Amino acid sequence: MNARRMHHVLALALLLVLPACTVAIGAAPENAPNARRDRPRDVLFIPASRPAAAADEAPAGEAFMAPGAELMIPVRGIRPEQLHDTYNDPRSGGRVHNAIDIMAPAGAPVVAAADGTIHRLRTGGLGGITIYQIGADGRTLYYYAHLQRYAAGVREGMPLRRGEVIAYVGDTGNAGAGNYHLHFSVGRLTDMSRWWDSQNVNPFPLLIGDLGRHGSMGGRRDR
Repeated sequence: MNARRMHHVLALALLLVLPACTVAIGAAPENAPNARRDRPRDVLFIPASRPAAAADEAPAGEAFMAPGAELMIPVRGIRPEQLHDTYNDPRSGGRVHNAIDIMAPAGAPVVAAADGTIHRLRTGGLGGITIYQIGADGRTLYYYAHLQRYAAGVREGMPLRRGEVIAYVGDTGNAGAGNYHLHFSVGRLTDMSRWWDSQNVNPFPLLIGDLGRHGSMGGRRDR
């Protein structure tokens, strides 16, 4: 057997062994004739354990707006009947909550409850990663706190449409490790130069709409 024939035999032997390889080395170049864009069928591919999905890949679910409600529930996948009125709940230092806590899985998409504009992005303090949104009326402040992170492209001055993803549920600030929820509050502004100083309004009735007025809402309505 001459050297050239021996070379062909060795090449054929290698081709017969390659399908048992557990790693796909690469794909055909984009400009190759009839290049396959998917993995070759005759190559066994055993992927490594898939990493945890990024927040952007989290199951989106739906964003709900209850009949007669003024605001969309600002966490996808949370229904009106899952909400509890925590507005008057006591907090440390003699404070009152003045907000609603919406319990949800870590990384669940947070959406704008109403149209408006992102006024400020802040990190640190009790709220952790937060968003301050001014409503389309220029007089209403929406506050989203304990976020895991912001959605891609979110920036101050950015216009928002109701239901647009702006962040993801987390446990930053004083939420407590593993206590994943969105702290959501609503305030009425009297002086835009003091946008942080608004008159608190209970978000619960604005989120449950007719369900609360008709007495068909489950959970706590007396707190």
